[in-house]
Amino acid sequence: MLKYSFLIYHKEYVPFLEKLQELGVLHIIEKKNEVDENIKISLHQISEINKALKFLGKRNLEESPAKPEMDGLEIVESIKKLTEEINAIEQEQISLNKDIQKAQPWGDYDPQMEEKFAQKQIYLKYFVCGEKKFNPEWKEKYPIEIVNTQDGYVYILALQRGSNPIDIDAEEIKLPEQKLSELLTKDRANKERLAEIEKTFDEYAIKYQDILRETRRKLQEKTDFELAINHTEKRAEEKVMLLEGWIPEEKKEDLEEMLNKQDVYYVLSQPKSDDKVPIKLRNNKFNRLFEPIGDLFSLPDYEELDLTPFFAPFFMLFFGFCVGDTGYGLFILIATLIFRRKASKELKPLLTLASYLGAATVLMGFISGTFFGVELVKVEAYPLKDIILDPLKLFWLSIGIGGLQIFYGMFIKAANQIKQGGLKYGLSTIGWILLIISGALAVVFPMINISLPKIVIQILFGISGALILIFANPDINIFASIGSGLYDAYNMITGVFGDLLSYIRLFALGISSAILGLVFNQIAAQFLGGSFLSYIPFIIILLIGHGLNIFLASLGAFVHPLRLTFVEFYKNAGFTGGGKQYKPFSK
Repeated sequence: MLKYSFLIYHKEYVPFLEKLQELGVLHIIEKKNEVDENIKISLHQISEINKALKFLGKRNLEESPAKPEMDGLEIVESIKKLTEEINAIEQEQISLNKDIQKAQPWGDYDPQMEEKFAQKQIYLKYFVCGEKKFNPEWKEKYPIEIVNTQDGYVYILALQRGSNPIDIDAEEIKLPEQKLSELLTKDRANKERLAEIEKTFDEYAIKYQDILRETRRKLQEKTDFELAINHTEKRAEEKVMLLEGWIPEEKKEDLEEMLNKQDVYYVLSQPKSDDKVPIKLRNNKFNRLFEPIGDLFSLPDYEELDLTPFFAPFFMLFFGFCVGDTGYGLFILIATLIFRRKASKELKPLLTLASYLGAATVLMGFISGTFFGVELVKVEAYPLKDIILDPLKLFWLSIGIGGLQIFYGMFIKAANQIKQGGLKYGLSTIGWILLIISGALAVVFPMINISLPKIVIQILFGISGALILIFANPDINIFASIGSGLYDAYNMITGVFGDLLSYIRLFALGISSAILGLVFNQIAAQFLGGSFLSYIPFIIILLIGHGLNIFLASLGAFVHPLRLTFVEFYKNAGFTGGGKQYKPFSK
């Protein structure tokens, strides 16, 4: 990235910004945290349009843009009002349904009848009790009548004369103030209105999403322009405007070609250590597919390496290890390749990534030896039995892969430290690398009958120990550094051991997926018999069981490698993160 500082005469500033926005290469440095009211309103409007588009997009209707009868903001306001109306109707329906349920057993009574009786000092009372609790003697003692018997309950109407109470073992209830027919009419009207609103929303989804996007685009350009002015410093009694920003080095010629046609004074400078430089990742076609995964955690700091190319192969391997079934991998691979043909431009990279993950699952399935839960080692005709690993070997393989990634991360950490601070800052990590290599040589060489002089091993251990302790913190004196190194050594040893154990999850998820597939096969096989109809439940159980298993296995195979990447690998690679994405001021 390169930093540009521009000085522009105030009368020429707006045309300059228009040219700059049209070119679309400068990431403007934010100078103010506060924004004026107009910008706040525009940002709120953009947010409301995004909500409206998300709401209409969920209806999954094919768009057919039409000539607008209203602009985008009017459409948003209409959606809000209709949504508020739906909420009001739904709230009304809650009490309305209760009133209907309460009134239905009594028929279409008229509440005004109570007033006519009250004028004669006769008061209508409504009681409910269970059929078994009803006492026929009540009819002899009080002027009561059974109105209805329904669902094990008796509905009783009683006439109370004056203040003489009706004393029966039943629950007295109060009926709604409207007739049942009026309540049902209101219920029907509400449901019809809800259907009309839903129809309107469908119409908006078909016709107006394109208008909303266009309104959002214009608002975003206007807001970006106002934000650019907001982040401009006014100098020389507000006669000169100072604007600063970043551009990728490859865009330098395009920018300066435009600047040479303008009456602008500018200064070009390189990033300093304390600059908050925006991040634009540079990856090849394959590694770029994994950038959304890295973005879930954080972009790298400008001074450090982008870890996307380094974790991408491991993430594929981990996903395949966790699912661990050749059949499931083929299903994921074929399904994503088919859906990719009709997918949107934004979705295609994600489906391509899923295809790679499916292919990795196929390869790891050959090693684990399962195909839709079938143990391939028991299939006589299967030709690749020799490469199938038993569970114990898979267990050690998961730990071995983890150790390899951790060791790999240490190399990256050393490279990062040397890149950012110089050689002396990476020597402690190099010492750890040398220590691990020395330990491996001391253990492995005797196992393969290769003798290495003890003095060589001792020298290697000595050099690695010196590097670890002396250069633990190059900015302090040697004795303090040794103390810091001893503390780091304790954390390193215990940390690496814990990190290695974390990789056992790869083995555990792969085994659990295989066992679940096998169980579903066994359950389905129990339904097979002499009849052709027995294949119906057999196929249904296989489809549901393996469908559920693929979903659960894929979910675990995404989440757990994510954790291994962001916790174990990023930590051992010394990842700092915190980078801010490069967002050019553009149309």
